[in-house]
Amino acid sequence: MADGDGEAANGSGARRPGIRPWDRPQLWRELAAGEISRADLARKYGVSRPVITAFASRWEPEIARVREHLDDEFAGLWIANKTNRIAALMDEYEHAMTGRNAGHHEWIKTRASILRAVAEELGQIPGRSTLAVTGTVTHKLIGIDLDEAFPPMPDEAGDEP
Repeated sequence: MADGDGEAANGSGARRPGIRPWDRPQLWRELAAGEISRADLARKYGVSRPVITAFASRWEPEIARVREHLDDEFAGLWIANKTNRIAALMDEYEHAMTGRNAGHHEWIKTRASILRAVAEELGQIPGRSTLAVTGTVTHKLIGIDLDEAFPPMPDEAGDEP
């Protein structure tokens, strides 16, 4: 088992399926709650019982955090924590600063986007929002004479209206 989640080489170089990364949070929650047997969990996830046991050992800190906050559907998800999200963005920013292409305009745009995301996360820039208006909207133009700005058009015969 290469990563404790049931993936191992099968001799042909191919990987046999184990616990998929996107299934981890749900399995953490199920192990934390203790309402489903490990044998049943193994059947549910298509792995052996020892894979579930190894998973539980490897991910015990996350499972313990989820156990402490079972009522929080996001417990155990690193990305649900603001500090973790900012740290991930910081890591991406640092990655975009390295290498011989760091000065390329696409990397510069990437870094600017990351900086904006961090500022929004910290509440320094309000998030983007959409405004929906129902009913009648009246626009009042102050300081503009519409008759002067848009003189009447002559009709097709060339006469003034």
